[in-house]
Amino acid sequence: MAIRPDKPKPSSIQRPLSHAIMDLHRALIQAEARAYGIDTSPYRLLQSVMSDERFAWLRAFSDLIVAMDEAGDRGELPDVTALAPFLETLHGLVAPVSEAGQRVTLLAVDAPDVQVAQTKLVQVLAGFSQ
Repeated sequence: MAIRPDKPKPSSIQRPLSHAIMDLHRALIQAEARAYGIDTSPYRLLQSVMSDERFAWLRAFSDLIVAMDEAGDRGELPDVTALAPFLETLHGLVAPVSEAGQRVTLLAVDAPDVQVAQTKLVQVLAGFSQ
């Protein structure tokens, strides 16, 4: 029986950011589905997110989440400096001038869950600029 080394745990710095991004991503998927009248069952949502062009703009969030998780699993995110490229990508995604940022703003008008997740993300990001 082979002994597996312990898998690195996400750093205490990465964890709140990862959760805030995932919460926003989840809220955006749900809001987008409601906006288009798409069934919100888990299977239908997954199918839509993966293949429906109306969800294409969300793939950048998915890619960011995966990249952060993979880096965290490798133990590469011990501090704010290591998170900098991910923070830069995230800021670009949610910037009001970006396509994704404009869509987030539009969906937040009618989706309280998006508003809550967006506020949480802003609060987490504010902690990185202190």
